[in-house]
Amino acid sequence: MEFCEKCGSLMKPTKENKSTFLVCATCSKKLKLTKTKSKDYTLTRKIEHSHAEKLEVTEVKKLRILTAEEREELEDSYGDMLEQMDTE
Repeated sequence: MEFCEKCGSLMKPTKENKSTFLVCATCSKKLKLTKTKSKDYTLTRKIEHSHAEKLEVTEVKKLRILTAEEREELEDSYGDMLEQMDTE
């Protein structure tokens, strides 16, 4: 981190053309970084999206209809489970 010699504020890295500079947000003083020193900084940019640009993904699963035998087996196992819960 570098601080401005003029006002003492934090200087942030910016890229102009193919050169990297440290720029003071308060007084706009620029300091050109050398190649060795510019490797110490990583420039990132956050992209803000509007509400209309946001995407919502919803998964819909197709329900399978049970056969009469499957339904009967489920009802029996559910009844057995309820009986076990009553005894405990």
